[in-house]
Amino acid sequence: MALRLLAPYSKTLDWNANQGRAWSDWMEETAVPTQEDDSASRSSRQNDRSDAETGAGEDDTASVRRTGRQDSDEDPYRTVERAEPLDAPVWSFGGYSFAPVLGGLGGGSLIDFFNIGIIVTPVNYWFDYGGVDEFFGTNGIDRAYGLWGDDDIFLFDGNDSGYGGFGNDLIVGGRGDDNLYGQTGNDVLSGDVGDDFLDGGSGNDTLLGGHGKDQIFGGTGNDRIKGGFDRDVVRAGDGNDTVEGEDGNDTLWGDEGDDTIFGGDGDDQLFGGLGRDLLHGGIGDDQLEGGAGNDVLAGDMGDDILNGHSGNDKMSGGGGGDLMTGGTGDDNMEGGAGNDQLEGDEGSDEMEGGDGDDTLLGGADGDFLFGDDGNDYIHGGAGNDHITGGANDAGEIGDYLHGGGGFDVFYFAEGDSGGASDPMDVIGDFTQGGDLIVIEGFFAQFMGEQNGFSNTPGAEAYFEQTQSDIYGDVTNVYVRDGVGLDADLSFQVLGHVDLTQNDLFLV
Repeated sequence: MALRLLAPYSKTLDWNANQGRAWSDWMEETAVPTQEDDSASRSSRQNDRSDAETGAGEDDTASVRRTGRQDSDEDPYRTVERAEPLDAPVWSFGGYSFAPVLGGLGGGSLIDFFNIGIIVTPVNYWFDYGGVDEFFGTNGIDRAYGLWGDDDIFLFDGNDSGYGGFGNDLIVGGRGDDNLYGQTGNDVLSGDVGDDFLDGGSGNDTLLGGHGKDQIFGGTGNDRIKGGFDRDVVRAGDGNDTVEGEDGNDTLWGDEGDDTIFGGDGDDQLFGGLGRDLLHGGIGDDQLEGGAGNDVLAGDMGDDILNGHSGNDKMSGGGGGDLMTGGTGDDNMEGGAGNDQLEGDEGSDEMEGGDGDDTLLGGADGDFLFGDDGNDYIHGGAGNDHITGGANDAGEIGDYLHGGGGFDVFYFAEGDSGGASDPMDVIGDFTQGGDLIVIEGFFAQFMGEQNGFSNTPGAEAYFEQTQSDIYGDVTNVYVRDGVGLDADLSFQVLGHVDLTQNDLFLV
């Protein structure tokens, strides 16, 4: 049978105004059951310390209420036996109150009343020892302890503390800086307004920070956490958690488990921790740290920092100028719009700059680097790399391609470089016999070094050694598709290089 505790009540008893009012007068307002002991005392006379109810109520709607004035050194505890439900408010007068603090101990047979008026600080304490359904706090400083049962605790204004105990509990902090502890069970904690501290404990909890600078700890279990408005700090804890920072500059930790973390609006910091995590920065200049595991990081809008750390990670910058580092593992990185910098670090990485003038740095192993639109700088680093500059923007300089160590392959196609209005790409460190140039989509015949194409229409390629105002000695390579006599593709190789059929692969 459920027990219920309410405080305060809208009809708070004024002692002086209601002096001598019979206990039974106001108990009858809530359908009091028939009492087995007709001699039970029900008085509310001034300074009466012996108010007691010894009868047993059998009706589910029965109510029990007690008040008293503490004016002696006697034990302030009172006991009501055999109170089946308890759904009455706490009554107070004269600066002192009696409040039920224990319900249902040993199957709901005892309910104790504690004189809260003698506490030095104005703090209200409520305890549920076995199935109390609801606690309603005051506008002061309240402390509610659910202990056993599925409890609903509403604390209202003030800097309150709520403890769910065992069971699936609901705790709402209200206004003020509250401390809410779900403890054991699948709990719902809502800080509401104020700078709150929420700890879900064990179980699959739902934690809502609300308005204010909140600190939220998920604990063990698969939790759902929302920071709310303002700057929040969240540690999701163990389990596969879902965390939403929402508004404000939030710091969000997934910790252990496969977590999903959304930064929302603001300049957020997201840490995946252990497990396979999904991190989404949202609007603002965010920092995303994948941690261990194969993570997915999405910066979205803003100038974001994305670090995959260990694992085979997938990262996308979105809008803005982003900085990405793959870390260890074979990572996939896409810069998106904006002037981005992508760093592969260790592992065989795939990098695409997207729109904008991007910088792609390959790292230790063989990487695949694609600049895409814009005038990009690409350096393969160590390893056997595959490098494509992509389409250029109008200007004096196109993509700068540097293979670094290893056997590198440079790819060109029609529209990538040296078109009607595009500048030419430059290969900065081509090594004959150690690197290869692939020209795609022309099926051209390599003509060697000459001053121009032959007068016979056909797909052809040739090179000439010239002097560049920017790079000094260069070798220009020209390719036509066989329609007309003009070049459809051109690029440069630094230095005077006598290219041969073995240096170019035309497909």
